[in-house]
Amino acid sequence: MKIYQQDIRGQTYLSHILIKQNLQNTLGGQKFIPKTYISIISIVFAVCLSIVNLLASGVLAAIHDAFDVNYFYLLEINTILLYTIALIILGVRGFQVADTICVMALIVTGFVIYVCFEANSKIFGIGFWLFCLGLSIALGWLGAIITAFFIAVSSIFNGVVGEFLAIVAYGITTEALITGGLSVLSRKNPGDGIIFLIGAIIIIFSSAIIARKAIRGSPKFSWLKETSVFWTATGGTSFYKADLTDTCFDNAHLPQTDFREANLTRTSFKNVTGLEFSRLQGTILENPRVRKLLVTKVGEKEDYTDADLKGANLTKAKLKDAILSGINALDADFSGADLSGVCIQEWNINKDTRFTNVKCSHVYLKCTKQGDRIILTERKPDSGEFKDGDFEKWITKLQDTVDVILKGSFNSRALGISLNKAAIEHKELDQSRYSVESKGDEVYVVKVGVSPEADKPAIHQTITNYYYNELSIQGERANILLNPSKEVEIMKNKNQISAGGNLDMSSGNKITVGGDVTNSNLTLADANSQVSNSIQQLRDISTDASDELANILTTLQKSIVDDSVLSESQKKEALEAVETIAEEGKKPPGERVNKLCSLALNALKGITTAVTDASKLAEVLKNCLPTLTKILGI
Repeated sequence: MKIYQQDIRGQTYLSHILIKQNLQNTLGGQKFIPKTYISIISIVFAVCLSIVNLLASGVLAAIHDAFDVNYFYLLEINTILLYTIALIILGVRGFQVADTICVMALIVTGFVIYVCFEANSKIFGIGFWLFCLGLSIALGWLGAIITAFFIAVSSIFNGVVGEFLAIVAYGITTEALITGGLSVLSRKNPGDGIIFLIGAIIIIFSSAIIARKAIRGSPKFSWLKETSVFWTATGGTSFYKADLTDTCFDNAHLPQTDFREANLTRTSFKNVTGLEFSRLQGTILENPRVRKLLVTKVGEKEDYTDADLKGANLTKAKLKDAILSGINALDADFSGADLSGVCIQEWNINKDTRFTNVKCSHVYLKCTKQGDRIILTERKPDSGEFKDGDFEKWITKLQDTVDVILKGSFNSRALGISLNKAAIEHKELDQSRYSVESKGDEVYVVKVGVSPEADKPAIHQTITNYYYNELSIQGERANILLNPSKEVEIMKNKNQISAGGNLDMSSGNKITVGGDVTNSNLTLADANSQVSNSIQQLRDISTDASDELANILTTLQKSIVDDSVLSESQKKEALEAVETIAEEGKKPPGERVNKLCSLALNALKGITTAVTDASKLAEVLKNCLPTLTKILGI
C-alpha cells in the first residue's frame, strides 16, 4: 500500500491563495468515516428504490395474468424480447429523444385503444398489451438508471471490487423481494415468478453496463458520471476557486476533490491519480485528452487541434510530431519539452508562454487534413534544423503581433492582397503568420505577426487602408458586371489611368488614382505566389472537377511566368485573371459569378491577341479554352 507524505482528505481551501505550494505525494478526497456514511446511505437508497425494478417486472407479469395463460407462448416471448431490446438500446445509445418519444407513443396509444375499445367489454387486447409494454420499458429505464447511479457511486469509492459488490447486493436484494414478497402471486400463477425474475435480471445487467460506460467516460452518460462524482465528492477535499499557480501535485492521489474554477496556471499534475473522479468543471482538466497529457506528459503524434492548454504545465513533455494547431497555449510552460516536428498553425501564445530549453529540430506552420491524412507544409527552418536554443529565440520573435479589427462581411482575398502590399512597405511584417477570429456581429480580429522592432501603429494603419481600398475595388468590379456598358467606358479611358497621383474630379474625362487596374504596387513574384495559393486551395476541395481545373490553371500559370513575349505588366494582368478563375472555381457551381469568369477569360484572350504567335500563353490558352469553359459552365 502506498504511503503518502501529506493527508489533506476532507480539507477545504475555498478561494485560498496557494501559489508555489509543494503538495507532492498528497492524499486527497474523502475521509474514511464520511465515505462509509455515503456508501451506507447509497445502499439504503438503492434498496428502497429497487421497488422500481419490481414495478417494471410486475407490469410485464400483468400481461401474462391478463391473458390468463399458464405457460409461455408467442405473446410473452415477444413481450420479453422487446423489453430486453429496449434496455439494450438504452445501454448502447443512452437517452435519445426519438427513443423516449417511441416509448411514450406506446403508452399513449395503448391507453387510448384500451379505454375506447377494451375497457367496457372487459376483454384485454392489443391496447392493454401496448400500454403495459410501454410502461414496463419506461419503468425499466428508470430502474436501470437508478441502479447504475448507485453502482457508479460504489465504483468511485471502492473501484472494481465496489462495483462488483454493488451489483451482487442489488441482485440479492431484488431477488429476495421477488421470492419473499411475491411468493403468493407466484403460487397462484407459476409463470409470474419467472417473468419477475427475467425482468429484474435484465435491469441489473443493463445497469451494470451503463455504470461501466459512465465510469469510463462515455459522452452518452457523462451526466450520470458527473452526478455520481458530485455525490461522492461532497465533503471531500476542496480547492474551489483557489489560486494554485505553480503548485506541484506530482504523484498525488486526488479522487473526490473539487477543483472547480481553480486557477491552475502551470500547476503540475505529473503521475497524479484519481482526477477522473474529481470535480473539474471550469478548468483545462475537464477535457479527458488534455488531462491525460498533463498527467502522463506524453503526447507524441497526437492531435490536439483547438485544445485549451491555457496555463498548462507541460515541462519535459514528449510532444514530438504532435498537432498543436489552434491550441490556446497562453501562459503555458513548455520548458524542456520535445516539440520536434509539431504543427503550430494558428496556435495562441503570449510573452508568458515559456520555451526554456525546449528540444526542437523543426516545426511546421501549416497542416491540412484530408480524410485521415494530415499534410504538413511550410517547414521551419526551411532547411537544416534548429540548434539548441534557436527555437526559443525564433519563437520569441514571432510572438509580437498587430491586431487589426475588421468590420462587415469578411473578404479573405482582400485581406491577402492587403497583407501582400503591407509586407512590401513594412519589412518587419510576417505575412505568412496570421490568424482570423470571428467575434460575432460581422466583427473580425486579424492577428498578424511582426518583429519586435516593428512600427505597429503604422502597420495597423497600412493593412486597414489596403483592405478597405481592395473592398472598394472589388465593389466597382461587381458594379461593372451588373452594368456591362460601363466596361466600355473604362476600357476607352484605360490609357488615362495612372499611378501615384491624387483623386482629381475637376475633369469628367480624366481620372487619376493611387494605383492602376493591374495593381502596380504588387510585384510579379507576389502575384505568382497569390495564384499558387489559390490553386492549392482549389486542389484541397478534392473533387474531379476541381482537380482538373487546378491542373489547367497550373499549366496557364507556368506558361505566363515562362512567356518571354509578355511584358511584366501583361504577366501580372494575366496572373490576376487566373487567380480570379481559381477563386470562383472554389465555389459551388450555383454560387459562382459567371460574368467574373467570362471577364477573366476575355482578359486572357485580349492579352494573347496583342502579342505574336510565339507566345506560350497563346498556345496553351488555345488548347485549354474549350475544357475551361465547359468546367466553368460559361
